[in-house]
Amino acid sequence: MISVRRLVLYFRTMEQQELIEKIKRLPQDRVAEVEDFVDSLARREHSLSPMNLHQALTNFANQHARTDANMDSDLEAAVTDHLLQQDSEQ
Repeated sequence: MISVRRLVLYFRTMEQQELIEKIKRLPQDRVAEVEDFVDSLARREHSLSPMNLHQALTNFANQHARTDANMDSDLEAAVTDHLLQQDSEQ
């Protein structure tokens, strides 16, 4: 008997293979568009995760500590909330 997990994996693999076949049938300029789109999805997924956002803010704070660009904690919290709200709306 085939497990549900194996069945799901099988169908997922089939769907991926079907997508690959569709991409192979496209003209080269369209393949480049698909690649750009996939890259933009990956960047957005990576850059908008809460952990990456936190790390970016931490890096900024460390780099700009004791300078005019330093953000106070209330401003940092407001910026974080705003960016996370924008992410959830997209």
